[in-house]
This record gives sequence, C-alpha cells and structure tokens, in this order.
Amino acid sequence: MDDRWFEIPGKNDDLFLASRIRLLRNTKEFLFPQKMDREMRLSFEKEVEDRLNGLSSVVGAPLDKVDLNEVGKIEKDAIRERNIINEAAYKENEKTALYVSRDEAFSLTLNTTDHFRMTLSSRGENLKELLSKIKMIDAYVQDRMNYAVNDSLGFETSTLSNVGTGMRAYYIMHLPMLSQDPRFQEMINEITKYGVVIKEGWTYGARKIGGIFVLYNQRTLGLSEEEIVDILSNVGNRLMEEERALRKASNELLLRDRVLRSYGILQYAAKLEIPEACKLLSDFLLGVSEHYFVADIPVSVYELMIGIFPGNLCMYYKKSLDDDEMTQKRAQYVQAFLKHFHPSISMEE
Repeated sequence: MDDRWFEIPGKNDDLFLASRIRLLRNTKEFLFPQKMDREMRLSFEKEVEDRLNGLSSVVGAPLDKVDLNEVGKIEKDAIRERNIINEAAYKENEKTALYVSRDEAFSLTLNTTDHFRMTLSSRGENLKELLSKIKMIDAYVQDRMNYAVNDSLGFETSTLSNVGTGMRAYYIMHLPMLSQDPRFQEMINEITKYGVVIKEGWTYGARKIGGIFVLYNQRTLGLSEEEIVDILSNVGNRLMEEERALRKASNELLLRDRVLRSYGILQYAAKLEIPEACKLLSDFLLGVSEHYFVADIPVSVYELMIGIFPGNLCMYYKKSLDDDEMTQKRAQYVQAFLKHFHPSISMEE
C-alpha cells in the first residue's frame, strides 16, 4: 500500500501538521449542482470520466473513483474525518462522486456546492509547492471542462464568498504553548487584518480541544493565489517563531511534567473520551516535538490523532462500536500506537 500523505515527513512538521489547498470550479455547460436533476448529474459525471481520463498521470498517483451515495456510514465518517470530503459532500443526498489518490493527498469531489472541489494536501510547511502542483492539475481540468470565468471577477462559484480565485489555502498548526499565552487573542485580532482566519482545528460540542489551529485565507477576490500563499506563509512562520520561543523559555521541569503526565494517562487509561484524548495527545505531540520520545519505526502522530475519531476507529477495528466500546477501543488503539515510542529522558531527571 502507498504511504499516505501524512506518513511522509515534511518541513517543520512538528508545528505545521498539514498544508492544504482547495479549489472550487464550475463549467459553463452545466447548471450549478443545486439546480441539476439526477439525469444531469449523471451526464456531468460521464463527461468528467470521458474528458479527464488522463488525470491520474497529471496528479502523479493512481486515482480511485467512489460513489459517495453507495459508501457505508462508517467509511463515509472516516473519509470526512480525514478531510478527504467536506461537510457538504458528507451530507449530500444526490448523486455525488469522488476521485481520490491512493496516498489520499489529492481529491476531486463532483457536484456538491460546485461542480468541482479539488484539494491537495501534504505534511509540513508546504503551501508554495502545493500551489504549483494544483495549478498544473487545474490547468489540465480547465483545458477539458470549459470553466465558467468572469473577465472582471474571476472563477464563478456558487457562493459570492468564493468568487475570484475560488481558492482556500490552509495550514493546520500545533500551538499548545502559544494558545495558552495571554497575548494569543491579540495576535489573532492582528492576524485578521491581513485577511487570515485562525480557528480551533478540533472542537467537541462547544469545547475547544487539542491545541490544534487552522489558518486560512478569508479573501478570494482581489488577490492572486501566490499573494494568498505568501500572506499565509508569513503569518504561519510568525506563529511558529512565537511557539518555539515560548517552548525555549518555558520551565523545563513543568514542561516535562506536563508531557509525562499526559503520556502516563494515555499509556494506562482503560477508557478515553475524545476531548480528553485530544488534550493528552496534544501534550504527547509536544513531547515528541521536544525530543522527549523516540520511535522505533517511522510513525505519524497526525495519523494517531485522526485515528481516535469514531469513523476511523470503527474502520480500524472493522466493526461498529457503541459509545462504551468506543471509549475502550480508543484507549487500546492509542496504547498499541504508543508501543513504538519510548521516553528519551529519565523520569528522575
């Protein structure tokens, strides 16, 4: 099996857990998906299959086609948790298809809010490289699908908030120290002046958990794709510098205590609810980043953190789990993963 994108190391990947670019595109030849009946959806899907038969060679990886209306709930939950599809595709009841690369880095969803939703992901700080690649893929699709483009506004999309480039660029960052600093809210307010949104990456009900944050551009109009990526990269690097400075200046004993306490609970808990597991894994990831642990095989902590969510957990154990089983299996899943990690510091130091 090919390595999935989050298993391949990247630049500064202890803080930049993922880079992602999403494009929305529509064609001139078809109505927006919300106005298409089933026959039109099938016709569009057939056109895509015929015209884009060489897409895998441009992506650089084999593509699998999935009919999202025929996917079981567990698998659908799992691919939503891994951000292969978005909420609109997850909830769509009409005919919807997905093309996804074997490494899960590239996905193309048809007929949700727009005709095409393209995403490309990689581990680490990698937006500029992703932009170069997705523009090449986009050009291939545009040559064959006759995009709807307005001369003054840019790419036409189903919502005004996406008109222009139709692009959202994302960094998923781990900021456990900075997010607890009193200055963090001031930094968020300042960042918004640059058209960048920063929000919690993981929430559970009304609770914010895990120290994971998502940065993305709010504006899609009036800036080029390269300008958007440059702004996000500058903001991301500033946040990285602040996070690293706080770690360096922190009380080493308190930091070690925080990390090892969380590691101990993860190692021996009989049950784990999602909010607690996310918080503990955030501390563990902090410890990995600070070299408190070494792994005996190449492992992705991001994979571990995605794997604790219900859909992926059920996929891992190949069965449905009720709420009580879920908490027990989550603890067992984490502990099986942690067997590959060993503390590199003495408990008595």
